[in-house]
Amino acid sequence: MTTPQPLQTHVTSADGTKISVTVTGQGRPLVISPGALNTAQDWQPLADALAPRMTTYAVDRRGHGASGDNPQHSIEREQEDIAAVLDLAGPDAVLLGHSYGGLVTLGLALRQPPAAFILYEPPVPLYGPVGGDAIAPFEQAVAEGDLERALAFGTRNFLRMPENAVEDFRSSPVWAVRASMTPTWAREVRAIDAFGDDLDRFARLATPTLLVTGELSPPVLLDTSQRLHQVLPDSHLVQIPGHAHEAYLTAPEALTEQILNFAFGTTA
Repeated sequence: MTTPQPLQTHVTSADGTKISVTVTGQGRPLVISPGALNTAQDWQPLADALAPRMTTYAVDRRGHGASGDNPQHSIEREQEDIAAVLDLAGPDAVLLGHSYGGLVTLGLALRQPPAAFILYEPPVPLYGPVGGDAIAPFEQAVAEGDLERALAFGTRNFLRMPENAVEDFRSSPVWAVRASMTPTWAREVRAIDAFGDDLDRFARLATPTLLVTGELSPPVLLDTSQRLHQVLPDSHLVQIPGHAHEAYLTAPEALTEQILNFAFGTTA
């Protein structure tokens, strides 16, 4: 059977914002909520790998890619965006949240539990603010139109990347694309800081959950996933060997295997 080509559609969120969705493949639906500096396009390699067995609904979160925006931003509005995509995908949909997109889905899942849930290193602020006092100088760089300076500052101060990693990132082909998305990053970092460090609230989330980590990811993200695993009543923790926070780009086949095992009931 020929796999359908990806198509772009949209849903209308509760506040009227148009949210773009790239639909790929056939089979059980998977809704993807990407991280802060990502769009649906970044998830296309994974969607292509999943296409024979799953229909992927990759979201351009508001203010990203082909989606609209609203100056009255909040993480609750973003949760409504994902809820609208889940309505499109159907009741059997698996919900995947990556990084900041994982915080969006965590909050939504408490109110509207999905059929199954995948979390890839959500940055719950267990060790204090991610942005804090660094947000103001970051926003100044954005206001001055120096988006590359903003991205470099954010990678050092929000992500705590070492200088050699920042320079490697700067020389990568995705640097300019990531820089173009910095104007929405400050509001997302504020939402992370406001999310709180209370994990006990998720103890009532009985949805089957797969927690994905990368072996080379920052220790704080690995620790957060481990602690979520201890709290969530029906969770399974897996690790992608030799990869870090972006295995959907660097190891889509390995991540595909874990998702398929979970979605079709073969996870141990």
